[in-house]
This record gives sequence, structure tokens and C-alpha cells, in this order.
Amino acid sequence: MDENTREERYEKRHDDDCFLCNHHVMRHLITALLVFLGAFCAFYAVSDWHFKRLYDPAYQIRKMEHAMMNQERNMQRAFQKHMKKDFLLEKKAGEITHMERTPDAYKIIIDLKPFDNDEKNVEVKVNGDTLSINAAGVKNGRRGEAIYKFMQNYSFDGNVNLSDMQKEKIGDALVITIPAEDE
Repeated sequence: MDENTREERYEKRHDDDCFLCNHHVMRHLITALLVFLGAFCAFYAVSDWHFKRLYDPAYQIRKMEHAMMNQERNMQRAFQKHMKKDFLLEKKAGEITHMERTPDAYKIIIDLKPFDNDEKNVEVKVNGDTLSINAAGVKNGRRGEAIYKFMQNYSFDGNVNLSDMQKEKIGDALVITIPAEDE
């Protein structure tokens, strides 16, 4: 009799099994569907948080302030770089030309080293009471070939006779002598 009850219990338990226990394909399909729905809900929640934050006016203001600060910092760096370059050019211009006043003349001394030590690369023009000096030279460096240009204007009073000026090359310098009357 015990054997009969055991069989009944077994059959009864087998009949109470769930629907998915006997259908393996359906079990995998439903599991895959549930995983897909869970992943979709997680993605939706994260993207919703992200877009709510992205379109938040306070966040946009902070982002714009940050961009403006970066732009201001970049402009300040560019301005400082430009000012440093101008300072170095003025310093080099002071090294290229030098003007001396003697009792009877003005002497302008031009260093010819940056201009290939050739006085033909220096052009001197007179326009009224203004003396213009234009010079150019080519220099080969680490970054390739560079062209140097220099321009300087000198304005004189009426006590100078620019038509009597003299140019003379002395070593690596071009000396321009302009006679002047005593005041």
C-alpha cells in the first residue's frame, strides 16, 4: 500500500508542475524578454536622468560660465603671447639700430648681421623731414627658412639737411651720417 501512495504522490506532484518546466523554448524566450525589458527600463531611466540634467537651466548656465571662463583664459594667454612677442621685437629693434647725436651730425648705426651682412638689403628713403629705413634678410633655422623684415622711421626738425646724408659700411654695421646745424 505504501507503494501505491508513493506513485500517487509522484503523479500528483508531476501534474502540479508549472507550464514552463515542460516547455524549455518558452522558458528561454520569456527569460530573454524579461532581461530585455529590464535593460530597456534601466537605459530609459539613465537617459531620462541625463536629459533632465542636460536641459536644466542651472546646468546650462554653469556650462556656459565654464565655456566663457575658458575662452577668457585663452584670450588672456593669446594677449600675453602677443605682448611678449611685441616686447621682444622692440628689444631686437633696439639692438638692430642705434642713433647718436653729435654736435654737428646725427649718426644712425644699423647692424647688418640679421640682413646677411649686405648693405644692399637695407633701403634708405627720404620723404620730406622723415628718414625711412627698410631692411630684409633670410635666415635658415631649425624650423626652416625665415624672412626678417625691419622698418624704422626717423623724423627730424628743420635743422637737418637730409639731402647731404652719407652711408658707409664699417665692419658689420651700416653708418648713416646726417649733417645737422647747431641750435
